[in-house]
Amino acid sequence: TRAPRMTSVVYMLYGMLAVLGTMGRAYLMIVLSHCVVLYTVALAKQRWLCFAAGLCSLASFRLEPFSMWQNGFVTRTFDLQDVLFYGGSGFTIMRCMSFALENSERKEGIYSIIDLLKYNFYLPFFFFGPIMTFDQFHSQVSTSELRRKDNEMWNIRVHALLHLGAIVAVDVFFHFFYILTLPADVKFVTRLSDWALAGLAYSNLVYDWVKAAVMFGIINTIARLDHLDPPQPPKCITMLYVFAET
Repeated sequence: TRAPRMTSVVYMLYGMLAVLGTMGRAYLMIVLSHCVVLYTVALAKQRWLCFAAGLCSLASFRLEPFSMWQNGFVTRTFDLQDVLFYGGSGFTIMRCMSFALENSERKEGIYSIIDLLKYNFYLPFFFFGPIMTFDQFHSQVSTSELRRKDNEMWNIRVHALLHLGAIVAVDVFFHFFYILTLPADVKFVTRLSDWALAGLAYSNLVYDWVKAAVMFGIINTIARLDHLDPPQPPKCITMLYVFAET
């Protein structure tokens, strides 16, 4: 057994401290301001308003003068700034939209802003997702009975080793294969046979899938250790026969 309220609060505080240490106070305040704005909109319990506010929040990072106004609060830079800040901010807004939509569906009462912050600042999902909808996250972190399925820890270890092997394979591809740089050389590509071009295109698709699968897979493995049931990684590109499966 455990105290679910305290566990989720610890997740929230740890995530906020990690974001603060990684990006700094100004970036954290910008993320929090979007959370507060979208939470305020969620109080109206209007689905169309939640969608509109979320899309406007996303657009504010790319459209002037809103983008320049937000950048005016920034006083420092950090490693991987574009990836971490825009990734964390974008996924934050999508999580806020999920929260707002679930709140609008709730028949009695409203969720608190602490519920939103606990959901948003769960660190494994913060920067790169995947998006676990608020209703699923809230129900899973609120349960007081933690039971693992038979052989669950064995499966977690196996998946962790598979992801480690995939990381090594991608590193080998980077050093010994040039599937990402060859398409940039138009003269060379025009001399390739049809089979070679098809293989090059296929290799780029597989590499793109492996990159997403490894990133989501590592995050999912960590979340499963926290007794969550996160969304599954994307299906391999060679196993897709209906586009909707993506």
